Amino acid sequence: MPKTKAGEKISWKEFMRRWGKGIERVSAYQQVKMQIISTWIILIGVLCGFIITLFAFKQVWWLTIILGGALFNTSIQLLGLWQKKKLLSRFNVPSVKEETKSVTIEGEGYFPSSFFDDDYDKGGDVK
Repeated sequence: MPKTKAGEKISWKEFMRRWGKGIERVSAYQQVKMQIISTWIILIGVLCGFIITLFAFKQVWWLTIILGGALFNTSIQLLGLWQKKKLLSRFNVPSVKEETKSVTIEGEGYFPSSFFDDDYDKGGDVK
């Protein structure tokens, strides 16, 4: 049985409900920061594997090629995440404590209201 921070036991259903609410409060900027850290870990692992396969190149040449492609692909992914982080840092992204105070799309939210169609602001479907 999972426990709360206070130590009380809660059901798995209650745990999943609370976990879901917590995940919904994570901002896009926080997600990108964690993705960058995770991508660095992957990049280091692929680079280590690539270097190790160079020592046994005659036996695992095919693995060296695959890891070289993965190294390139992961590097491009990291570059894209850096650009996304730079873009998101230009907006007024509230902290987690501020997000719990009801952030809306209109007014002081994540994006200027000009990002969305007029129909979206009225609650209709986006065309």
